[in-house]
Amino acid sequence: MDAILEPQSGARKGALRPAEVALLLALAAMTLIAWSHPAEVPTSARTSLVTVGALFAIAALALGENRTGWRYWCRELLPVPVVPFIFLNLGRLIPLVNPRNFDAELEALDRALLGPEAQAALYSLALPAWIADVLTLAYSTFFFLAIVLAVVLAARHDPFLPQVTAAVVFTFVVSYTGYFVVPAYGPRSTVAQQRYLSLPAGIIGDHLRAQLDQWEKTKTDAFPSGHTMVTLAVLYCARRRYRLLYNLLLPIGSLLIAATILLTYHYVVDIVAAVPLMVGSVALARWLAGPVPRAAPQPEPA
Repeated sequence: MDAILEPQSGARKGALRPAEVALLLALAAMTLIAWSHPAEVPTSARTSLVTVGALFAIAALALGENRTGWRYWCRELLPVPVVPFIFLNLGRLIPLVNPRNFDAELEALDRALLGPEAQAALYSLALPAWIADVLTLAYSTFFFLAIVLAVVLAARHDPFLPQVTAAVVFTFVVSYTGYFVVPAYGPRSTVAQQRYLSLPAGIIGDHLRAQLDQWEKTKTDAFPSGHTMVTLAVLYCARRRYRLLYNLLLPIGSLLIAATILLTYHYVVDIVAAVPLMVGSVALARWLAGPVPRAAPQPEPA
């Protein structure tokens, strides 16, 4: 039944799509926070939020609904630069909304979930240099997995790409909301700081982790694990729309999720909480934008 569903873009011609509305609402909320705290947020940052939101809305409406050509590609990939822009601007806003830090509570939940012995073993687990390299590489593919999904489905002119985009974008937005509700640095900055600093350098792992730390402007982003939420959403959509792509992304996504714990970026409870939050995000996207159905099976060659 899913395979014969008619695609519903979630937007009339000349209207915004649900994924675009979600991003604009996130930008509007951030703009309200920023302009309510002019002393703490530079004018350039406040202005950039307004500018990006306005340009994003105008571009989406101007591009319209097209099935071919450069307008099609621009519309389908329009959220790609906006999502990391939002993330990079969360760091200065989160303390203005919720200055409390929840690392102690998350660490205690981990201890209750794992037990003191297992928790201590996890934070002292030695990793060979090559494994640390592989995990770091996988961890660094976070945003790229979603981009690859969008590009591949766009190249296939998948009629349900707007629904896929909605599922992934809603998952991003829900994870970002969690950072305001439960700000936390994660174990690499607290209980496992020494282990994180002593991870083997490897060939590229140490340099890449240092670069990621430098580029990441939002530090209190441990709960929930956005890496886990979005990766699961990407894998879910890929499995339903293009099984070959799912098979290619699955090992990378699995290593990425493992890296969130083994490289001490997240508490175990961050990963556990990510699963129902991802399911809720995808369900919300399904309600507002339509389902992501299973693709019809390809006919067997004669």
